[in-house]
Amino acid sequence: MPDSHQQPRSDAPTLHAAACGKVILLGEHAVVYGVPALCGALQGGVEVEASAGRGALQVREWNLVTQTAADLLQVPDSDVAGIQPALAVAYRAILRSVLAASGRSDTTVPWDFSARFAIPTGAGLGSSAALSVALIRAIDKALQLHLTSAAVDAAAFLAEQVFHGSPSGLDHTVAQQGGFGLYRRGQGLTPIVGTPSLRLIIGHTGRARDTKGRVGRVAELFRQDPVTIQACFDRIAQLVDRAVAALRQNDLSALGAAMNQNQRELAQLEVSCPEIESMCQLGLEAGAMGVKLTGGGGGGCVVALAPGREEQVRSAWLANGYQSFPVEIGPAVAATMNGQ
Repeated sequence: MPDSHQQPRSDAPTLHAAACGKVILLGEHAVVYGVPALCGALQGGVEVEASAGRGALQVREWNLVTQTAADLLQVPDSDVAGIQPALAVAYRAILRSVLAASGRSDTTVPWDFSARFAIPTGAGLGSSAALSVALIRAIDKALQLHLTSAAVDAAAFLAEQVFHGSPSGLDHTVAQQGGFGLYRRGQGLTPIVGTPSLRLIIGHTGRARDTKGRVGRVAELFRQDPVTIQACFDRIAQLVDRAVAALRQNDLSALGAAMNQNQRELAQLEVSCPEIESMCQLGLEAGAMGVKLTGGGGGGCVVALAPGREEQVRSAWLANGYQSFPVEIGPAVAATMNGQ
């Protein structure tokens, strides 16, 4: 029998949980190979509601509703490949992980979960990781599992493997912790303090990013020519160091220059695309100090540093059919969604 406190009353209040998205200033893709990435949390992300139900997960923006938790948990590991969509596979992985971590043998989940996005999806802004962390937090609240931070991290990483294949861990770490700093694979996020917040512009190419495909392409290039690709990673590592130094000196011009060079390196890694290159060129012509892709690439979003020229950059993009929105990241930007 399930514990009585795990069964919501018909008049039980709706529970809420949230997690933040992220933006990478420098270091994406190279971060998979041990290079630190400079990144920060977005104040927008994903909110998940939990209400009395049968354990299904709904994502309205994707027009998807998964099977119930009971149905998914009954699927043997040998048949997981037959589960559709990928969202359901990730949901199953999360359920199995959090129930095991909490020592629960009862798999009753008498709650439905509904996710809403405050950031573009499929855009390189960490929407899938924010969804995973927010969902885990909602399950934790609904079932009163009292999960540790390590348990949340482990479950979110399993979901990110479903979505992206071989993730660095950056997205779900930022979604869980918030903040601003250097992320290194296997070591987590090291906060950067004492630097000013940055006002940035996020622009959307209108083309879905292809993180799994681009990560796979970089891996293929590395297998074909490890010396050349490692040299590219080394240059990106140097650019990250320059960017951190520029932040500490409040030298936005140097930060922008590092961003632009990072974009050239990413193009060499074949993770850019014509829309990204167009947005970078338009942004620089409109007065931005630095513009580059952010996230997986192949589409998705670019990030621009354009102090005093934000509206000009946004207007140039809009005139060419590209939507955008302003954000602020940095040590002083509290991760207000963290843990809600």
